[in-house]
Amino acid sequence: MSCVTSVDVQCPHCQSTSISKAGKSPKGQQRYLCTNSECPKKTSLLHYVKRAWEDGVKETAIDMVLN
Repeated sequence: MSCVTSVDVQCPHCQSTSISKAGKSPKGQQRYLCTNSECPKKTSLLHYVKRAWEDGVKETAIDMVLN
């Protein structure tokens, strides 16, 4: 008996589902390539190790520095 699992991958930048695999990062994580021609960024990861790209992180860091 074989078990197949599928994961729906969506581009975090343009929300497109036209995604293909694009190799691995230096840390061994799967990279994905967005094939939407209007997407501002082409490659992404499902789970980032560092969360600096998320909304609100920059503002939080600035507040912490000022206090």
